Amino acid sequence: MASQSIDPVPMVPALADIYSPERVVPEGQRWDALTSKFGEVFGHKPGYVARAPGRVNIIGEHIDHMGFGVLPAALEMDILMAFRVSAATSSTDKLSFHLYNTTPRFEATSFESDVKDPTEVQLQHEGASRWANYFKVAFKGLHPHLPPAVLSAASRPARVEVLVDGTIPPESSLSSSAAMTVCSSIVILEAFKAREIISRREMAEVAIESERLVGVASGGMDQSASIFGTPGSALHITFHPSLAVQAIELPKSNPPHTFVVANTLIVSDKKVSGPVQYNLRVGELRMAARALSAALGLPKDASTQTLRKLLAVYFEHNALPGQGENKLVDEVKNKFGEEAAQIAFLGAKADEILPKEPLTRDQVEQLTGYAGAAFDKEFLSEFPIRADTFKLHARTRHVFAESLRVLQFKAACVASPTASTYEELGKLMDQSQESLMSDYENGCPEILDVVRIARANGSLGSRATGAGWGGSTVHLVRQDKVNGVLSALREEFYAQRFPELGTTQVNQSLLVSQPAGGACVYAVEA
Repeated sequence: MASQSIDPVPMVPALADIYSPERVVPEGQRWDALTSKFGEVFGHKPGYVARAPGRVNIIGEHIDHMGFGVLPAALEMDILMAFRVSAATSSTDKLSFHLYNTTPRFEATSFESDVKDPTEVQLQHEGASRWANYFKVAFKGLHPHLPPAVLSAASRPARVEVLVDGTIPPESSLSSSAAMTVCSSIVILEAFKAREIISRREMAEVAIESERLVGVASGGMDQSASIFGTPGSALHITFHPSLAVQAIELPKSNPPHTFVVANTLIVSDKKVSGPVQYNLRVGELRMAARALSAALGLPKDASTQTLRKLLAVYFEHNALPGQGENKLVDEVKNKFGEEAAQIAFLGAKADEILPKEPLTRDQVEQLTGYAGAAFDKEFLSEFPIRADTFKLHARTRHVFAESLRVLQFKAACVASPTASTYEELGKLMDQSQESLMSDYENGCPEILDVVRIARANGSLGSRATGAGWGGSTVHLVRQDKVNGVLSALREEFYAQRFPELGTTQVNQSLLVSQPAGGACVYAVEA
């Protein structure tokens, strides 16, 4: 058995340990259908079902890749992988994976690898079977973490059969991709009998790096939320100086409050649009970090590559203004603590230093000290980016303001609740939305419509969640107002924007959810 300190992804005994009481029956029917379908495809029952949930980010958008803490929650929507492992019966070192998906547009596929050397496994970036990349990168990422004894064991796997099913809409900004990577990781660990020797933290760190191999500048929130999800609690996930997760229970209230998630049904595919949207924003922020480092006389190395690292290095050499020297610092520090005050102070400095207008490449080269081939290597080589101008000031203003809002939201949750606590939380979510639309520019007309309708019908706070440019929105709603918000969205958004959709499809685009539990695995056969 694994020691308690290892903290592996758990093996759960029953669906009641995974889903809320009202979801156990319909999910049980879904799991039964999945195991039956596995039998049709492979001719026998699966041995296990792995599960990894999607997530909704309550607040803290587009700051994890800069190293700042975020506040998401896991959802009951999830990816399931029914799988069966066949052990090697000879001395062969070959391992084959056979992947099927219940969604027809994701083609069945297979790939093979040497058990001890996965370098021959190649990613496929086009076609209906490229979804297998998530499984491939999980295998390649975890492989160096598997002990030699596991890789050479007589019981090492020779064939892994997998059938995938998901209730997280793809490209909906609810982290279907991270759930795929996490769920694939569970399958691989169980196949090698290594689940109990790899901690959830190590698994999360590997999953974060693995998904970047697909070509997206992922920050780490999505994978961590999927792995560490806690029923009834948001998660304060921090990345500096290392990954840490703290469950933050939402305040008790009467009537209770919940979250409504509404999918705009506008596809947000980071892998396709990344060069001009998601990856471009990451690139602009890395440029901003280098420009601030140059202006502040900080080292020009990996220690200042992100804004959170830069903040740490700056305050290693500089103290916060003392009491009475800076009104902003005094106010923030007294209410929200030292880190919040540091964020507010450095954010104000960035506001003074960075030019407010869009900048050409030549101008960014002058600000950062990186030119020509050095500029390409530092900012354009890791992920594809396409742009004529770069908005360093606006993007940076969003990151510092949003990072402060995360700490303010957390402080309101852990303080003794008052009659206005949820109004305060909703106001922070609204401020986040305004910053996303104006400074980060990751909106679309449909997001604006959904937010407007929800607020007009009882939402205390509404914002885009996830990558943006489409995808989903999250709304903080008092329980007795939920039906009004849902009805308004059905009538004023879905019926108007997507009149061809039936009731079932519309209802699948709306989710009422408290925070749910995280990744796990279930043994079908004892």
